[in-house]
Amino acid sequence: MKAFSGNITPDSFSGAIFAVEGILDACTVLNGPTGCKFYHSAIAGSQFQRFEGDPLSPLSEFHFGMPRIPTTYLDGNDYVFSGREKLERLLRMAAGGGYGLIAVINSPGAALIGDDLTGFLKRTVRGTPCFTVEAAGFSDSFGAGYQRALAGAIDALRGPAGRCPERRARTVNLLGLGIYQRYHEGDRHALERLLRLCGVDVLSVPGAGDKAASLARLGQAALNVVVYPEYGMDLAEKLRADYGTPALVAEEGPPLGFDGTESFLRQVSAALDMDPAPALDCIEKARARAYGFLARFTTLLGFPKGALFSLKAEPSTAYALTRWLSSYLGMIPQAISLNDEGYSPFAPRLKTYLDSINRGGALTSPLIKSPCHLFFGDANTIAALRLEGQRFCGIEIAMPSISYVDVTEKSLLGEQGALFLLEQVLNGLRYVLT
Repeated sequence: MKAFSGNITPDSFSGAIFAVEGILDACTVLNGPTGCKFYHSAIAGSQFQRFEGDPLSPLSEFHFGMPRIPTTYLDGNDYVFSGREKLERLLRMAAGGGYGLIAVINSPGAALIGDDLTGFLKRTVRGTPCFTVEAAGFSDSFGAGYQRALAGAIDALRGPAGRCPERRARTVNLLGLGIYQRYHEGDRHALERLLRLCGVDVLSVPGAGDKAASLARLGQAALNVVVYPEYGMDLAEKLRADYGTPALVAEEGPPLGFDGTESFLRQVSAALDMDPAPALDCIEKARARAYGFLARFTTLLGFPKGALFSLKAEPSTAYALTRWLSSYLGMIPQAISLNDEGYSPFAPRLKTYLDSINRGGALTSPLIKSPCHLFFGDANTIAALRLEGQRFCGIEIAMPSISYVDVTEKSLLGEQGALFLLEQVLNGLRYVLT
């Protein structure tokens, strides 16, 4: 039997980097060797484009031809005698860059040197909020590192201690979104549009494209809405402790599919005493459009009802997507692999749901031995399954991607995200069956 080439799951080090990179005017200073830079720089540049200056102008010695995440390029001598000189030169350069926030993140090896990063910052950077991540907790999950870094950014940007900002009625923060999500920009815009139809304004979406100044306003929101608890629940607890802001986690998880989106909007609107009717009307129109395509496809091919699917995702996404695919489209879960993101309230809910439809074994069935028609996950896992000779259609819902250039904005969340997923399902089945 062929060996299965499993995917490498990003850890808390990557989570910390992408958290800071998701702040529009922040500078991530990576204290480490060049090898720790290139993947993160490439992903940050492709997922969240920032047009900074002349793209043809030469970059500094710390950038290595890539505009994001300058690094101290530590070598053997630096590990023995300290990389202080390189770091201070890099920080002086960053301090003159007009950034709204500067963060210094240690690579795993650099954390062993013992350089005083906080002291370097205090001596070198003046007038710009800054903080350090001296040890990202490298055995932790992506979500843990992501939230710790955002917590550090919030502390660096908040006002004087003891001052509680004035609440703004009918406003929310969206927590758990970030640039290491496949269609993060479209997802954010989809939720902002739907909530605006409910009379609710989104104040901040930390780590998903906001400027540093936006994070300083987090405490003004009337409610924190946790879209993905794996990447936002710890942050919600911090904001509750700091500002007393209540938090809401949607009962059906992220707003995936028509029912999930409707439930999400009803809960948020009820918490703020607003009317969700205009947004629900958009969902009904999308349902009507989906029905026409589904009816014709089912008449011709009989599917998607009864089609087999597998997926790999964090528990909240796996729960919401499994419910929608099986209840709305009548599809059958074959194998479900959960990313290790620590405890999530949706892991036990997913098991309970699968047991209720007599598919509890899907959680223990290995992806490699479970043939399916459609697989939902990241491009690396799709490629690995194809190397094993499986015939299926892969639908990307997570990073890393296969480097497809998305010029038109897409989303997985909201009613338009449901239509996009349906489009992928129908075309995927046509590809597999013909």
